[in-house]
Amino acid sequence: MQLSVFIQENKAAVVEKWFDHLLSSFPPETQKIWKKNKDRFTNPVCHIFHASLEGMVDGLVSWQDAEALARPLSDLLKVRAVQDVAPSKSLSFIFGFKKVLREMFGVQADAGELGVFDTRVDNLVLMAFDLYTKNREQVFCMRIDEFKHAHHMAFRKAGIICESPRQALGLEDRNVNAQGK
Repeated sequence: MQLSVFIQENKAAVVEKWFDHLLSSFPPETQKIWKKNKDRFTNPVCHIFHASLEGMVDGLVSWQDAEALARPLSDLLKVRAVQDVAPSKSLSFIFGFKKVLREMFGVQADAGELGVFDTRVDNLVLMAFDLYTKNREQVFCMRIDEFKHAHHMAFRKAGIICESPRQALGLEDRNVNAQGK
C-alpha cells in the first residue's frame, strides 16, 4: 500500500499530530486553550492553523497544484508573520510533517516513499520562506505607514515636512496653502 493512501485514510490523525507539533512552539497555557477550542469564531487563529494544515496535507499528498498548496500555507503564515517570533521558529512546524509520517507510518512505509515526501516537505519550506518573507514585509510596511500617519500632523506643525514640492524648494510661504489664500 502506498504512503499517500495511508495518509489519506488517516488524514484526521495526521493533521492532529501535525497540529500538536505546531502548537508546541507556543506557551503551555496557549496550547491547552487551543487544543480544546478550534471554533472559527471563538478562536479564529487556531481555526486558521487547523484548516491550513488540512489543506497542506491534501496538497502534499496530491502534489499537483502549487497554487492550491500555497493558499492554506499563506493563510497560516500570515498569522505567523505578525507574531513576534524568529522566522526559523515560525517555519519549523513544516518539518514536523516528516516526523509525523515517521511516527505514524515509518514501519509500513517504503524508504523511497518517505524520501518523496521528504522532498515535498523541503520544497514546501522553500515556498513557505518566500511567502513568510512577503507577509513579513507587508507587516513592516503597514507599521511604517501607521507611524507616518500618526506623526504626520506633528511633523508638519514642527516644519519638518513640506506639503508641496514648491514649499520644499522655498518658493512658497509655509503659512500660505497651495491656492494662495
